[in-house]
Amino acid sequence: MTATTISRLSAIAIVGAFAAAPSWSAAQSGALSARGAAATVTTAAGGGAQQFAVAVLPGSGGKADSALPSVTVPSTLTADGLTSITTGQLDQALVSATTTAEAANVSVLDGLITANAVLAVATSYANGAAATSESGGSTLVGLVINGTSYGDAAPAPNTRVSLPGVGYVVLNEQVPTGDGVHASGLTVNMIHVYLTDPILGTPRGEVVVGAAQSAASR
Repeated sequence: MTATTISRLSAIAIVGAFAAAPSWSAAQSGALSARGAAATVTTAAGGGAQQFAVAVLPGSGGKADSALPSVTVPSTLTADGLTSITTGQLDQALVSATTTAEAANVSVLDGLITANAVLAVATSYANGAAATSESGGSTLVGLVINGTSYGDAAPAPNTRVSLPGVGYVVLNEQVPTGDGVHASGLTVNMIHVYLTDPILGTPRGEVVVGAAQSAASR
């Protein structure tokens, strides 16, 4: 799958999210946030996180985006077509925010994990009487982990796969926030690798591909 193709998937996800936004009504102020990162690499030896194609939505809403044609972190990550897009709106009827984060031709840990395309989508809505978040549109295409194919679909949320001698990976990791009434938020990490010491089990780093966050409150 080319970077152009996955970018089209991302655009469709954004349009679909706003088309599905509930027609709620309220005359209160609100707040929103949205952030996307196509990829992040954190290692104990590196002294911090390397983040690629990061987009952060202004608190007033609108749109923010970031893109990189490719990235290489030796022995850890290679990917093409890295893009993050955030959009949001604040008005009297609805507070909403949507983030997409994507990458193509992904290889993690020298091919231990590969994917033709990764797309994370997080959307949040709030109107003062109800608030909700969703991950519709998120997907993994051509995912292979340690020689095992996982097909072309989003795995069930928080699917964990062991990586012997390395750690483990969580697929379609989802972390919700908010009370579901006045506030709702969601973080979606499509591929989240947790690196651990093979003897002590202590953390050694993380690799995330396709991270999307959204939150809305009123």
